[in-house]
Amino acid sequence: MTVRTAHRVAVRQAIASLLRLAHADARDARTLADAGGTRNAASLLHSAISRLIEAVVASEQGYAGPPETRRIDNRNPLKPALLQLDAFLETPSALQRDGRLAEPPSAVSVLEPLGLFTETLERFVQHCGVDLDGSGPADTADPLRPAVAAPPPLTPAPAPKPRRTEPVRRQAPGGRPSQSKTRSRTAAAAAAAAAKPAASSPSQPKVAPAEAPKPAAHAPRTGLSSGTFWSLVDHWKLPDLDALQLIGHAGGLTRKGTRPRFKLSDSETEVVAAMRALDATLAQLGLDPAQWLSTPLRPQPFRGAAPHDVIRKARLQGLREVSRYLTQMSLRLSLQQT
Repeated sequence: MTVRTAHRVAVRQAIASLLRLAHADARDARTLADAGGTRNAASLLHSAISRLIEAVVASEQGYAGPPETRRIDNRNPLKPALLQLDAFLETPSALQRDGRLAEPPSAVSVLEPLGLFTETLERFVQHCGVDLDGSGPADTADPLRPAVAAPPPLTPAPAPKPRRTEPVRRQAPGGRPSQSKTRSRTAAAAAAAAAKPAASSPSQPKVAPAEAPKPAAHAPRTGLSSGTFWSLVDHWKLPDLDALQLIGHAGGLTRKGTRPRFKLSDSETEVVAAMRALDATLAQLGLDPAQWLSTPLRPQPFRGAAPHDVIRKARLQGLREVSRYLTQMSLRLSLQQT
């Protein structure tokens, strides 16, 4: 193994180790935030963000360097998200000037960047090919770049049109054209001259043929991943197998009993999008998702069942019914306050 090859292996190993540490920090931060320990959760999230940025910098620079976003190329599609996460590192200190503890951060101020962190980490893990449950190096240390679209196929040049050949004119005996053919050519020339427009008349502008309307481009899909899904599962405190059944994902857990990472299908994406919309509504109403979803309710569509029972039974339709109920409840509350 050459020195250069050994160096590349070391960089891939460093990236994998940093991503595993970042993943563990974020997982513990989620556990503490859900339990109300937002102060320590914020500290762990600080560590997770720093390690993720350090891993991305290592792929950009070819060596593990300081976790500074300015070292990341602007072409890296993760940089906008990393800049947002980097702003979280500038949060106020846990100590006040007089040495006393500052107020702990709110759960929302920790959980929102934690969700963005989970999505960003998942994307970079997939790019590098890192097994978060393993110990080996990453598959690649190449920096992440946008996918380059394939060039359009070349259009073959049109075949040249065959040249028209003038028919051979026969002459009358003696080498001169016959008088009848001479008269016919003279008449044809006169008719052509009469058909031409006058020299003083302006030429008509050429009208370009109307172009066929181009098909509308498909709207970009929302950036959802299995990381988004597992973040919601943790927030709602759902059992892993029940959560996989909710989105209709076959296969269950991995052989090690850990959560699988996978690309969402179209139907799974639709369910996860509905889950995220419901989670946002619960946050706006100030409701704790795990507690509210497990509380039996009497109104329709629950009839004494808990919301997560309705969701588990009807899946996507259940998510929509629960979201509709929350929307109506929010409207009633706003009318009572006016």
